[in-house]
Amino acid sequence: MSAIHDDLAKAIKNKNLVEIYSKGTNEQFGVGYIIQQDEKFVLVKAVNVDGELDGLVVFRKASLARVISDTDYLKSMTTIITLAQQRGYYDVWNTERLVAKFMKKQAKHSLLKTLLKLAFEHDQVIQLAGRIKKHGDSYTGFIHSEHKKYVEFNYVDMFDLKQRPQIAVRYAEIDEASFHSFETFNTTAVIENFMPGDFH
Repeated sequence: MSAIHDDLAKAIKNKNLVEIYSKGTNEQFGVGYIIQQDEKFVLVKAVNVDGELDGLVVFRKASLARVISDTDYLKSMTTIITLAQQRGYYDVWNTERLVAKFMKKQAKHSLLKTLLKLAFEHDQVIQLAGRIKKHGDSYTGFIHSEHKKYVEFNYVDMFDLKQRPQIAVRYAEIDEASFHSFETFNTTAVIENFMPGDFH
């Protein structure tokens, strides 16, 4: 764990683009800029394969297998990001502005709780993943209510828009939370179109 801690600290200091591997996913990884870390979590500005900023993600450090910088893939991605910046599609969702807002709020809570609070207060769709008991691995939807140890979460099933599934998700079960991404904005459009009355 200390090797990852050192890699995270170095990535924050040098503002490096990194590959982030979660445990159990040797070949799949996310790419982004690590902005900040606290005792248990790390905050990442995610980048997709087209070089676009793709939301803010909080990872639980204990769920990470490794963090790598300076690979050929990352060199390629840096070139793609430069193209996105030159062509004006690097930050279509104003993620940079959101980062500034996030940093102001962060003082009181963990990175995870700050992200969840920001999403809840601003009616933002969020994606949660991890060891969510009796359910699958990943959900996209919105927080219905906050509690001391868990959130009531309404998720969207794109295959059945009449359903309104709600689950209780404990903070301890969440290994990854993201919002302000292409996926969460796509889900927001579906909610606004088919279930606007459900949003708090």
